[in-house]
Amino acid sequence: MNYSTAKWLIGILFTIGLLIIATYFFMDEKGILPSLFVDVFVPLVFLTWLPALLLIIGLLIAQGKKEDKISNKTLGRSAVVIAALFAFRWLTGYFN
Repeated sequence: MNYSTAKWLIGILFTIGLLIIATYFFMDEKGILPSLFVDVFVPLVFLTWLPALLLIIGLLIAQGKKEDKISNKTLGRSAVVIAALFAFRWLTGYFN
């Protein structure tokens, strides 16, 4: 994947996630929050921000290694970084 494509995709995914969060807080403030939206809020944010985070870390790794494009190997390395961060937070009791 080209760097420019990754940057555009990161921007689009983060914008969608921010719009979902802003809608949630606006509707919660007005007291018109439907229960269906509450149920799908976390999965929607998770489905938009996790790939964006994967691309950001992959982009940083590829630029650090001076690669021309983001490869599948680089995205795999970024997935390992995300899994390691999640495991660290889980083992330190963050999610308790």
